[in-house]
Amino acid sequence: MDIEMDLLCDFSINIPRVIISGDYAILDNVNRIISFTDKGLVADTGARFTTVNGENIKIKDLTDHRLIVTGKIISVEFFSNKKGD
Repeated sequence: MDIEMDLLCDFSINIPRVIISGDYAILDNVNRIISFTDKGLVADTGARFTTVNGENIKIKDLTDHRLIVTGKIISVEFFSNKKGD
């Protein structure tokens, strides 16, 4: 399987995916934003919550389950979305 097929497969099975480059991050499979401040955000990404923590965090774009975030990104964390996990 080539890289393009790997990426399409990841998107189609509804798992959280984060791509970070410099001062921006792309989060795929975002269903909704749970909380947002200039210090970070929490997004519902299906089976998990994904958090992006940093400084001067801003939402640049939110379209078709894809969220683009800018700012000084310090950490990304994944948390279970289901009780008992």
